Amino acid sequence: MTPLLRPPTLPADDLLLLLREWCPEAEIARAVTGTGVDIVGARVPVERVRDVWEIGRRRHGESGWWPYVTSASPGGEAAYQDERGYDTTEGGLDTAEWERSVAEVVLQDHDARAASVVVSTFRWSTKGLPFDDEDFLGWRDDHDPDRLAPLLRPAAVGPMLGMPRWATDRSTSRDGMRWVNFMSARGGYELPVLLPCLYANPNWFGHGSRCLTPLDDAALLRRWQEQWGAQLFFAAGPYLELVVDRPPLDPRGAAQAATELYAYCGDTVQDAVGAGNGMARSTMWSLWWD
Repeated sequence: MTPLLRPPTLPADDLLLLLREWCPEAEIARAVTGTGVDIVGARVPVERVRDVWEIGRRRHGESGWWPYVTSASPGGEAAYQDERGYDTTEGGLDTAEWERSVAEVVLQDHDARAASVVVSTFRWSTKGLPFDDEDFLGWRDDHDPDRLAPLLRPAAVGPMLGMPRWATDRSTSRDGMRWVNFMSARGGYELPVLLPCLYANPNWFGHGSRCLTPLDDAALLRRWQEQWGAQLFFAAGPYLELVVDRPPLDPRGAAQAATELYAYCGDTVQDAVGAGNGMARSTMWSLWWD
């Protein structure tokens, strides 16, 4: 294991034994990427992935391993990362950049980086619009939570119950099965940096030809975890799902979440008002980059 990585409290061999206890009928596997990232996983029916994931996240504090649901085995994940994740011809990071990202993910100002994603999207969307243009004011409403909040419904009594769209979808899973993989990490927000190809956000555009980086992903995920208890649940290809323990219920908080979701994944969140009244106040955030 590279010294830049955080060693888990529980050794990988012990985690393998635990997974066999939690999932006695499951296929269990382990793999290591070329950069030293250890991945351990269990292949379970889609009906069980939420339960296994919940057990894993409850035990994260004592184990140091963060669970995530996906379609790839640990070996498949490692092979794909080694093939594509660090290939600069495919838009990936070289190993030196990856090592810098691993070191920076803990130290970066995640709130500031998350805000820069919103600003970058706004500037790209409004480039060339005159300041008195009606469209410009409309874009401001979508990107400014203080302007968006008055357009939203009053505070909700409780969160909307959200359901996974892809993690438990039998039609998109092989044989009705998914992998619940585990990685040594401080939280799910570190996974996009540790595995740069864990999920992809194509067709995202920012000001000055900016593209999203794993550090951008990590910043938004960490911010959402701290603000609203949003935890990385499912990640595969262009799909990402978060379980949200404390979604914002008041208009201002929902507006803040909606503007960030809108800026991060406009393919899914195409209406900031709708997101502020809906997804932002839900216990599940399902995002898809087309």
